Amino acid sequence: MKYLKYILPLLLLTVMACNSSRSGKSPRTPKREVPIAINIDAENSRTINFINLDYFRLQLIQDLDQFQEVNFLLVDPSENPEVVLNLNISSFTLWPRDERMARRRVSRNIAVGTDAAGKPIYQTVTATVDIVEIQRRSNARFEASLLIKGTPGLKFQRTFVPRYNYVDTYVNSVQGDTRAIDPRLMTRGINIEPVESDFLLLLARQEMIRRLSSELRNYYDAPTEPAKK
Repeated sequence: MKYLKYILPLLLLTVMACNSSRSGKSPRTPKREVPIAINIDAENSRTINFINLDYFRLQLIQDLDQFQEVNFLLVDPSENPEVVLNLNISSFTLWPRDERMARRRVSRNIAVGTDAAGKPIYQTVTATVDIVEIQRRSNARFEASLLIKGTPGLKFQRTFVPRYNYVDTYVNSVQGDTRAIDPRLMTRGINIEPVESDFLLLLARQEMIRRLSSELRNYYDAPTEPAKK
């Protein structure tokens, strides 16, 4: 007990030092919100009539917002946005779904044991397999114009003409010994096939979104933050 009067002050000093070090940490500065308007024109593309452009716009802003030093806030063009992205989808072609099935007879030599000398014994196994292959082609033309108001500001224009071909191959049915089939083919299941709006987003992500995101990142990552207009 005689040491208690020395221990308690030491504990009190330790707690005070910990609290002081925590309070000394400066909180992380929140990201600045930058209003952005995204105008999409697709009147010349008949194929895009069944696409939900509002959903596409939301996915677009979500992709552009990743890994940025600012947070982009989607606003109406009349609200004086700092960033304006004009996107003209002058063409979007989604080819009909092509599904083909091929029946194949396959065989493999597999080890089933060893002989008296310890050498492997092989057996030929066979199977008849139905392999389904699904393909769907798509292409688009995006005419993008990016404007950042202020000083120094930024103007960027480019046309992107991407192509995307969806392919999925899977085993539909097997008759015979499944060991005769390539294990890599057996482990592949049926993928979730993209719907129409997914194709447009996949095409946009090929190059256009990456380039626009890079332009925005280079601008807002500059050492001196651009002044507002």
